[in-house]
Amino acid sequence: MVSDVLSKSRARAWVEAHASCCVLMAGAAIGLCCFAYYYSSGLTLAHYDAKAHLLVARRIVDSAEPGYQQMGAHWLPLIHLLYLPFVVFEAQYRSGLFPSLISVCAFALSGWLVHRISLHLTGSRLAALYAAAVLLANPNLQFLQTAPLTEPVYMILMLLALDSLLRWRDRGAGGIPWFPAAWASLAALCRYEGWFFLGGAIALLLYDAVTGRTRSVQAFKAVATYLGCFLAPALVHFGYIYWKLGDSFLHRVVRGTPAPYETYGHAVRSVVYHFGEIIQAAAILPAAVAVAGILYCACNRERLRRCLPYFLLWLPSAVNIAALYWGLIYRVRYSVLLLPAIAVFGSIVAGREVLSRRLVITGSALVFMLPWISWLFPRTWEYHLLYPGPGVLLLPAAALLLMLLSTAVQRYRMTLLALIVVAMQVPVLDGEWHAAAKEALEHSHLDSEQKQLLGFLGNHFDGTRVLIDVGRLAPLMYDSGLPIRAFIYHEGNGKEWGKAVADPRRVAGWILSEQGDEIWALLQVDPDWADGYSLAVRTKSYVLLRLNREERNMLPASGKPE
Repeated sequence: MVSDVLSKSRARAWVEAHASCCVLMAGAAIGLCCFAYYYSSGLTLAHYDAKAHLLVARRIVDSAEPGYQQMGAHWLPLIHLLYLPFVVFEAQYRSGLFPSLISVCAFALSGWLVHRISLHLTGSRLAALYAAAVLLANPNLQFLQTAPLTEPVYMILMLLALDSLLRWRDRGAGGIPWFPAAWASLAALCRYEGWFFLGGAIALLLYDAVTGRTRSVQAFKAVATYLGCFLAPALVHFGYIYWKLGDSFLHRVVRGTPAPYETYGHAVRSVVYHFGEIIQAAAILPAAVAVAGILYCACNRERLRRCLPYFLLWLPSAVNIAALYWGLIYRVRYSVLLLPAIAVFGSIVAGREVLSRRLVITGSALVFMLPWISWLFPRTWEYHLLYPGPGVLLLPAAALLLMLLSTAVQRYRMTLLALIVVAMQVPVLDGEWHAAAKEALEHSHLDSEQKQLLGFLGNHFDGTRVLIDVGRLAPLMYDSGLPIRAFIYHEGNGKEWGKAVADPRRVAGWILSEQGDEIWALLQVDPDWADGYSLAVRTKSYVLLRLNREERNMLPASGKPE
């Protein structure tokens, strides 16, 4: 009997001592298994932005005007520079294998860092395990981490920036915070959410100086370090792009969105839609537990002050709401970046037995109510949030069993974790069910049209160049299998684009357009603009025009510029 107790205590001590390593190994195993599944199913490059990122990186070395300006005015540089050593090889460019594995590595490390950050905040290993499980078990992140996208890479950079900042503050904010500033700057060069994180970190440093936690001189040195680490590469990047292209992302923001989304100019609607994004990205139960964690922090001034640095994880919300208000389209995957915040703040209350008991009861009651909501209001929202999901009957039954079990054994923390994981895997609402994967496949209804279009272009391609709007049709460029130098587009290719817009017959043997893109507008405004071209393929959404033989024979072949 005594030996059994000792062996159990030793096993528990070993698990506690090696918890971080176990989380890292579990993250790697989950990430690789999900990658193997989606890669074998041909879905790692299903997302249009996955193909676009590979295309942008490849354009730097394979285009009519190769060079750094091929980054274009829209994208930030880090992810494309990261992919560049791989996409120079045709096999990697076409498969996206190693770029996707970068995301898998970021996923595993993110789980480890969320565990580490939660442990730093709560001091509870069970709470830290909850945070890691919420992140690693999320189906949307499991899908996105199998693709060459910016979200997994930004997530690990954001967590590294927060973790190193927390450690630097724990050491008394002595010395220069090179690592926190470097990670934050890399995050800001990966996604625009990083700009808000950088600003939030600077605001936190100034707050520390005002409250006396840090000496003013030391705080201002830290602020200068953050600004210097970011502004130096950012000014070089944006300055060079503006010098070469005469355009920048900031100018595009000022010009506004030509076809704004329905949230444009509506603050309340933008916030409501963002809450819908969070529910779809995280599932309603983990989001509700995270809200409980925020309220728990807000109830005590000292507790709120201690948790202040962790609120940096919520800053992607500001970007998402601002984007919706500015008229940019609703995207679930943008809110996946809030999963670390949901995991960490949920762990604050999930690590406490009394609060966990209340959350198990409240969460189970919510689960029992959700099927009635989905049945009472069927088909009420364009994004299918309130449609009945796969767990409409299974999850309430599982919640009842877990609640009875936890009452019997008086162990609520593990019960809450089990309920959360089950709720993410088999949610009651259809909007929570693999929302990111559904979003990636939202253009699948165009597959037959694209196959018809690319089939004709591939069979009849004669080496003359194709005029295309890369902003809309980057995935189609990628899927064509043609070298990028065979296309004329306006991102990083200003000279050729200007000549083509002025007189396409001088440079383009083909014109490829999708309904609503820039070339479509030119065709509608001036029907004579495409004189000399005949209709090759027309579908409901696309049109492919081909220059007549005499003029086509006068153009340079093999996509070579004049």
